[in-house]
Amino acid sequence: MINSIVKGAFAMVLAMGLHLNAQATNFFDGFDGSGGPNGSVWETANWANGDIFGCTFAFSEAWLTGWGGLDLNVNSSNRNAVKCAEVRTWQSFQYGKFVTRMQPGTIAGGNSSFFLYTGNAGTSNHFEIDIEFIKGGTVLHTNVWTAGRQNFQQFAIGTGWRTIGFEWRPTFVRWFHVNDAGVEMEFRRVNTTISAPMRLMLNHWVGNNSANAVGFVGTYNGGGGPAYYDWVKVSD
Repeated sequence: MINSIVKGAFAMVLAMGLHLNAQATNFFDGFDGSGGPNGSVWETANWANGDIFGCTFAFSEAWLTGWGGLDLNVNSSNRNAVKCAEVRTWQSFQYGKFVTRMQPGTIAGGNSSFFLYTGNAGTSNHFEIDIEFIKGGTVLHTNVWTAGRQNFQQFAIGTGWRTIGFEWRPTFVRWFHVNDAGVEMEFRRVNTTISAPMRLMLNHWVGNNSANAVGFVGTYNGGGGPAYYDWVKVSD
């Protein structure tokens, strides 16, 4: 891990930047200072997100690791004020292939995610394409929100590192794993006509143990720890 001074500098850099055009679909960040844009393309959340979240997003919980990755942390040192982490691109995207190599967190009642989002949740302007690892990282939740309505499917999985992504086109979304040989293995496809530009987001958080939270991410019994992101790639 890097020291608190570097963490703070990274958080400040993440919070800077300009909104870029949705049409610029090629993007890469290795979170190591090489291979593409780094830092200024990301906004770091520093706010509470309401129900069903049992933590507050904070600058302090997103930092670059010493080995060249991004750490999104859940900090439970204060059980009554748990902190968590979220970053999002300033740039919006419209179609493309979105892939990440990541190690989801394993906190019971937690969520480690990689997704596109725009609009106000549950309303007609809400569009979203999700990869979320829930229930201690043992369940993969995939979802498409179209005008506030969802279409989800879940899969039992093992914990650990994985390369995973989705492809968004004018008439469909498909999800896939990538094996060690770089071959895509599709495991879900949904026909949809989403066209609204969306921002790419990564977050790691725990639920507040409301009925909706428990039903989605499971029961949070305390504890913290990281979700790691090695790299993120978007291609047209």
